[in-house]
Amino acid sequence: MHFFRERLPAGTICSHGDFLGFPQHRPDFQRQLRQYQFVSGHFGYIDVADLLQDSYSFTFLRDPVDRVLSLYKFCMHPDMQQRFAVARAARDLGLEGFLNSKLPEVCEMLDNQQTWQFARMYWREDREALAHLSERELLEMAQAHLGEFSHTGLTETFDEDFARILRDLGVTETVPRARQFQTAEPVTREQLQPATLALLQERVGLDYSLLDFVRARRNQP
Repeated sequence: MHFFRERLPAGTICSHGDFLGFPQHRPDFQRQLRQYQFVSGHFGYIDVADLLQDSYSFTFLRDPVDRVLSLYKFCMHPDMQQRFAVARAARDLGLEGFLNSKLPEVCEMLDNQQTWQFARMYWREDREALAHLSERELLEMAQAHLGEFSHTGLTETFDEDFARILRDLGVTETVPRARQFQTAEPVTREQLQPATLALLQERVGLDYSLLDFVRARRNQP
């Protein structure tokens, strides 16, 4: 995001929270996105599906447990707690309580979030809309939708993936070494009780299957 922000005119970029004020009606939402040259954010597949065919699109998957622990750390920011119920839950429950919680606002952010995001989106209404699917069908839907992206990267191979994206776009610059938003004192899985870690791994089991799918696809000749 920062790489492209430094190289494109300011009015041509929509990044992360910029889209929160866009119209809720999906055709109007997508029409507004089309006004930009570069778009990034925590979108669900349903939000960008109509944009993928005529755009160069890329996305990244992250180790599911690492993602949840990073989310918990992010929820400790006071501005997050003012804006989002899940952040207030993290504050009130503490780490172990948060990872064991069945509160709706926690479940939609923890339970196989990446799989839901690529199948449709992970909010409660999205989970209800696809509640008729089995876990296998949900995973297969997410896998199929991933195939529509020009490139799927992994945080564990970020430099390699970023270099591939730049090559695909015809950008001859090298991948910058500087990193943005590195977390100070991140929460690690070593801080968890074994039972809590086991439960969390179960809650993100489909996400690990999705990650394995992408890794296997990358290794194909």
